[in-house]
Amino acid sequence: MKNSKIKYQLYLILIFLCFLGTQKQAEVSAMSVTLGDGKTYPASCPSGAENRFTVEKNGSLEVLTISDIKNIDFSDEKNAPAETDKKVKPGVSPEILEILSKVPDKSKFPNAGGYIIKDEDVYTLNADGTYKIVSHYIFKIFEDRAIDNGITAGYAFERESARILMGRTISEDGTVYDLDLSDIKTGDMFRGAKFYSNTYKIMSATLPNVKKGSIIEYKIERNVFKPIIEGYFTPAIYFGSVEPAYEVRLEVRMPKGKKLQWIAKNFDRIYDKNFEAVKSAQKPEIIEKPDCDAYIFRAVNVPEIIQEPSMPPLKDVVPRVQCSAYENWDKIYEWDIKNLGENMARISDELKAKTLELTKNCKTSDEKIAAIYHYVQQEIRYISIKGDVVAGRAGHPAKEVFENKYGDCTDKSILMGAMLGVVGITCYPAAILAGGGDWDPEVAHIDSNHKISFLSYDSKEIFLDSTSQNTRFPFFRADDHGRNCLVSQARRMVRSGTPVSNVKSSCEVVIKADKSITISGVREFDGHLESSIRGRNKSLKESEIKDIYKSSLNQTLPGVELKKLNYTDLMDLNKPVVETYEYNAPEAVIAAGELMLFSVPGYEMKFNETSLKQRNYPIDYAYLTNTEKVYNFKLPEGYKVKYLPGKLEIDNKYMLYRAEFVKAGEDRVVFSDKLERKLRMVDPADYESYKADCEKIKKYCGEKVVISR
Repeated sequence: MKNSKIKYQLYLILIFLCFLGTQKQAEVSAMSVTLGDGKTYPASCPSGAENRFTVEKNGSLEVLTISDIKNIDFSDEKNAPAETDKKVKPGVSPEILEILSKVPDKSKFPNAGGYIIKDEDVYTLNADGTYKIVSHYIFKIFEDRAIDNGITAGYAFERESARILMGRTISEDGTVYDLDLSDIKTGDMFRGAKFYSNTYKIMSATLPNVKKGSIIEYKIERNVFKPIIEGYFTPAIYFGSVEPAYEVRLEVRMPKGKKLQWIAKNFDRIYDKNFEAVKSAQKPEIIEKPDCDAYIFRAVNVPEIIQEPSMPPLKDVVPRVQCSAYENWDKIYEWDIKNLGENMARISDELKAKTLELTKNCKTSDEKIAAIYHYVQQEIRYISIKGDVVAGRAGHPAKEVFENKYGDCTDKSILMGAMLGVVGITCYPAAILAGGGDWDPEVAHIDSNHKISFLSYDSKEIFLDSTSQNTRFPFFRADDHGRNCLVSQARRMVRSGTPVSNVKSSCEVVIKADKSITISGVREFDGHLESSIRGRNKSLKESEIKDIYKSSLNQTLPGVELKKLNYTDLMDLNKPVVETYEYNAPEAVIAAGELMLFSVPGYEMKFNETSLKQRNYPIDYAYLTNTEKVYNFKLPEGYKVKYLPGKLEIDNKYMLYRAEFVKAGEDRVVFSDKLERKLRMVDPADYESYKADCEKIKKYCGEKVVISR
């Protein structure tokens, strides 16, 4: 081993000397070196010191010898700083040189598409409640996938103004291409066929000469002269994104005598140890100025987030700060109570009559709720048309939504509340950040993208979401599960539930002497799994549904012949979706002389979320499930069971898995299983043991029964 190491060091020296021979005598040679710890660092070797290297490690320089080096790389990519220095043309201004100097060696961030040199927001709150935001962004483009030459900013012109202060592109040689401010365009906000607003504008511009290697820079100023709620002012910042950053900074300037409320999130547990460096950003530096107090939250050398399969929304794992000028939630509660309450109260005789018609045969509260819920889901189309700024949060009067037969999520929640109120059931709109991170209850702010319905009746509280046309009562959309919801009319934050979605299936499997099988069975769905099947199949032709089903079967059973596939009425939300099927599969068992071997057809669990050896972040399954299967195998005539796999049971805090094969008579084998997901999130601290349990299940899925004649 020692001789091999000496030979390898001699090999490195020979390569290194050959490289030096191609350089000018007075030149300092730049490169990157990999040390024994497997990490790569920028390095250089001044002329005349051929066996020594100056290595930059964590901001300091160390002198190492050739014996400390595992590998030397002379590639252009890893010499980016030195190459950039050579490319910079004479006469570049100190300001541009400073920006260029902050671009790191690309080899430090091999996964990054670019590098954020500056991400800064400066908020200034005025004594009269108006405020200004100036955003400054500088970004180095490493890869083609990170090229973006567009600047866009949306704003509500009835209450705010916005302008692009400057924009420019900086080439690698320091040449600056300024944005011509006369090229900035402004138009109406429009997002497809289901969203239009004549009170929101979008401002856009295209930066010139942007390409790989460029640096883009721009500043945007927004002045809010009429906050949607009096005194509303809620700055926020994230210390992390999918790209690394030199500096991330939030400055909040408060009038004298006005205190800023703030909460630091995700600092108490840093999932990725590389983010330990940003911990100091959780507390602001407070600078007292003559006219204001400035709160500065700042982090430097912020690493990129390396995303993992099925990880939570970034908001739930990235260190961040949320601020507010409000001391409590009262202003937000009062605004919602007034505006939402007024719109819920504006009903018509026709609305009342329809509500009573829908519920006339209902005997229980659940039946009344289901009838109204399914009506609003299916008969009120989702279309968002905003005639004024307030409508985005307050919606429209219930009678208008009922008459128009369309509305957005706020409108639908208002109509739900009004109709249920007619039959004496309390129902309020609930604001939620659907599909995103959780809402922070510690400081008063609006952080929602959706409204659903909160119901309180018969000593229980539930949530429903009438924007989904496919979710049967009492279920609601999966991206609403397990999130904080602001129910202003109840003056509190309420956490939505995580209802379990179930699939129960049973089938008959007839094994034939020619090694083929015939399978016929039934699957029953509810919850999110039912909604997914219903929504997908409603949009497809019958032939397309069958093609997709057959393609799925063919992944594990090549040559399948699908004989039957039927579903119950997909348009009837009063009944669960039930699937019945029958198919033949050739060569589905293994024959070896007097023996036959078979496994459960189509039975596999991939657990792609456990593909990594280690994880930094939790696994987020989004919703809870429970699946139960029963397979009744009929053996070919004359065959008997020779071997059955043992039972497997795994019961940890995240899941329960139970599966077994049992003999049921001389010519019958029954396989049954159950997989229940108990928690939505798997903590990375438990990942190793959880992954091991998943591997056991994956292996068990391939277990085979042996029969003989």
